[in-house]
Amino acid sequence: MARNDNVAIPALTWTQLTNANTTAIRVQSVILSEMTLQATNGVTAPTTQVGAIVLAGGAVLAADLTIAQLWPGVTGANRVWAFAIAASVASVSHADA
Repeated sequence: MARNDNVAIPALTWTQLTNANTTAIRVQSVILSEMTLQATNGVTAPTTQVGAIVLAGGAVLAADLTIAQLWPGVTGANRVWAFAIAASVASVSHADA
């Protein structure tokens, strides 16, 4: 299912930003604290931050690159997750794959 919403990110917890398989996503860190973004193939949460993208507070990750381009080392990447040291909020928009 497509998503266009704000997603609460609890502190120290991988939180899925996607609610369906997708090929591209737009994410903005709404709270002015950084968050780490990681892709997976499927609904199992990441177990590492290796290869993740750090998004600064207020920054936008535009949907002009596909998930496969952003995480080329994650075979079949179709879900995106966020992790933050302090509770945060991400503005998320994506279409179904």
